[in-house]
Amino acid sequence: MYSIILILTLILISGAIAYIGDLTGFRVGKKKISIFGWRPHRTAVFITILTGIIISILTISILSILSNDVRTALFGLDELRQKQNELTQEIKVRNVMIEDARRELEEKTLALEELEENFSILNKQIESQTGQLESLIDTRQRLTEERDNLQEEIVELEDTIKALYSGISWLRSGDIIIDQGEEIAMTIVRGGITKEEIEQDLFNLLSQATGKVLELGAEPDENTGQVLIISRKEFDNLIDRIGQSKEELIVRILASMNVIRGEVVIANFAVLENKLIFMENEVILVEEVPVINNPKEAEDRLFSILRKVNLKAVQEGFIPEPRTSLVGTISAVNLFEIVRDIVQSETGLEIKVVALSDTWTTGPFKVRMEATKIIH
Repeated sequence: MYSIILILTLILISGAIAYIGDLTGFRVGKKKISIFGWRPHRTAVFITILTGIIISILTISILSILSNDVRTALFGLDELRQKQNELTQEIKVRNVMIEDARRELEEKTLALEELEENFSILNKQIESQTGQLESLIDTRQRLTEERDNLQEEIVELEDTIKALYSGISWLRSGDIIIDQGEEIAMTIVRGGITKEEIEQDLFNLLSQATGKVLELGAEPDENTGQVLIISRKEFDNLIDRIGQSKEELIVRILASMNVIRGEVVIANFAVLENKLIFMENEVILVEEVPVINNPKEAEDRLFSILRKVNLKAVQEGFIPEPRTSLVGTISAVNLFEIVRDIVQSETGLEIKVVALSDTWTTGPFKVRMEATKIIH
């Protein structure tokens, strides 16, 4: 709006000045006024030209006064061009700097990505090596414990070797007082009791076994004073096993080898669950016996049946007697009656072997025989 008003004002002023100049030139020419000795016509032309110059000067002056842009265009164009050139050069320099900075940023970004990747790899390596270090620490601790246990076992084995060497001279003429695998002592330990109670039961068992081997003729070692040698590790493992069990267990001490009179006894533990093997009146075995007239032959046949019963009881978990491998007993009267029935019978008989009472792993195992005729 300001520009429109300015332009209209200039038009009006220029028109007014032109009109005044034309009117002045007309009057000068009409009155034949002369300036500088010129002819009136030239004087009129001069006034007209002067009027145009005044209009131009006035227009430029007004525009310069009222408009900073016009004033700059008329009087500061060179300076403006110089500043423009300077700014152009500065822009070029800035563009070069920006391009350099952009390249440097890309290089730094790549370097940062590489560092982050290396950092991630390093973290994984640290975590892996930390896990390996913990594993190595655990392994070292476990190996230390195993070393200590092995040292204890070595000491025990050295004692055992000494005991073995001390008995070599007796092998030819010595009196064997305990056979290998023979039961020295036995006890029943309830599962689920405290460790102190378990240890007390086992110490009582060891005391019982020590007394028995001394009665049989074993003698303590001269260096250690021990007459019954059992691995300490085996003792500790047995305590843990009993502590973890909820069942009633049979703990036996068995001779690890033949024992000569005057030697120490090397033994080991044997553990069984004390379970019900046969119920009262349970039929253990049934077998048919043909007609036999010879009492000796009939007796041999019954002994064969009893051996099968013996084998079945052992397979079910009954503990046999080490020297005879027998487990059960039968009344001599009952055996004699069955032999008589077989000899007197004119037909074959069915022989049943029946448990007299509930039979557990520890025994006793008592049976009876029943004979019935076979009817075809």
